[in-house]
Amino acid sequence: MAEECPGVPTCSGVGGRQDLDPSPGGCNFPEYELPELNTRVFHVGAFGELWRSRLRGAEDLSLREPPAPALPGSRGIADSDLEDSAVARDLGCSLEAAAELRTVCGLDKLKCLEEGEDPEVIPEDTDLVTLGVRKRFLEHREETITIDRVCRQETFAYEMESHAMGKKPENSADMIEEGELILSVNILYPVIFHKHKEHKPYQTMQVLGSQKLTELRDSICCVSDLQIGGEFSNTPDQAPEHISKDRETWVPLEKEQSDKLAAHRIFIAYLSKIFLPFSIRAQDLYKSAFFYFEGTFYNDKRYPECRDLSRTIIEWSESHDRGYGKFQTARMEDFTFNDLNIKLGFPYLYCHQGDCEHVVVITDIRLVHHDDCLDKTLYPLLTKKHWLWTRKCFVCKMYTARWVTNNDSFAPEDPCFFCDVCFRMLHYDSEGNKLGEFLAYPYVDPGTFN
Repeated sequence: MAEECPGVPTCSGVGGRQDLDPSPGGCNFPEYELPELNTRVFHVGAFGELWRSRLRGAEDLSLREPPAPALPGSRGIADSDLEDSAVARDLGCSLEAAAELRTVCGLDKLKCLEEGEDPEVIPEDTDLVTLGVRKRFLEHREETITIDRVCRQETFAYEMESHAMGKKPENSADMIEEGELILSVNILYPVIFHKHKEHKPYQTMQVLGSQKLTELRDSICCVSDLQIGGEFSNTPDQAPEHISKDRETWVPLEKEQSDKLAAHRIFIAYLSKIFLPFSIRAQDLYKSAFFYFEGTFYNDKRYPECRDLSRTIIEWSESHDRGYGKFQTARMEDFTFNDLNIKLGFPYLYCHQGDCEHVVVITDIRLVHHDDCLDKTLYPLLTKKHWLWTRKCFVCKMYTARWVTNNDSFAPEDPCFFCDVCFRMLHYDSEGNKLGEFLAYPYVDPGTFN
């Protein structure tokens, strides 16, 4: 646990809400508790106030872009003379020598002959063998389907963070305030998965210190939220054709706008979302969830059907005095990130769907910069997402699986995965009657949302 520090704000409310200590001697800043692992506990809001108070003035917090430096030769004679004088003073040389140095060492002398060319284009007459091999390799990929799988991860165009860099809102009311805190949050895979999951975060997001915890909770995309309950072997036509999360529907819309077949699929998906019962997805049936930060469970209580998932854990901890101290509970919707006590680099918990648990690590905290996305409506901002290989149909090996079967007399393994076409051709006759014995469930592939 973190040691007490003079001047650290004291707790004055449930869940760790704190009053800021105005004393200038406060030391509410992240110190490492374990070297290279995590810091000691600190209060996010107090840390932001301390940070802003130590800056020199409004210029350090300004989100206005600094003026571009004047190009060589575009300055007036007076500016040139002033710069010559400054160089002469710094180097202790004459004005003539300073002027010559500025001419010889000017920025225009650092330009290369090919500087105006597009660095993404490999020239045809390149003498570098590795570039020639790379060019042929990329051309081959463009002629095959592998461009959709591998090459898309080799270009910065797919770095989500760069898409919103420096973006300003159309409405000035949506502009982030100067001095706002930005926290970087890693969301790891559910702990039930093991292969490769302990090494890579599933999602990396940026959240504002003034945002509610519920905003991060709503932005986390987990495939367990999108599962469909029920067994559909006797009524496969009643299973939803398309399953999507509202926040991510813009991806296929932008990517496949010009494809008529894709447009038809999008239209069917839109109709299915309107006419299917809204409570068909797991996230619409089971809305309870909590975050755990430093001894406090922040439960989502926005809806009447929400339950306190932390109650079982607290009762288990208190039943035999297991040494974890006294836990507290709070409403997630009543707290912002500025109200939290946290450790940078320390693993916390996000739990939903009863037992789907994600490790949450806050890796960075800083003040907003003019190069950041300045539209607060885009936060929490997804900056990185782990790409997944989709599970293909066991029969055709081409299309993403849409069904999973158990106790299937037609399948060589249990469970077995099928695309919609192969599933119906194998398990139903021409009139749609069920053949054999099996259990069928809609399958939501995690790679669908890449």
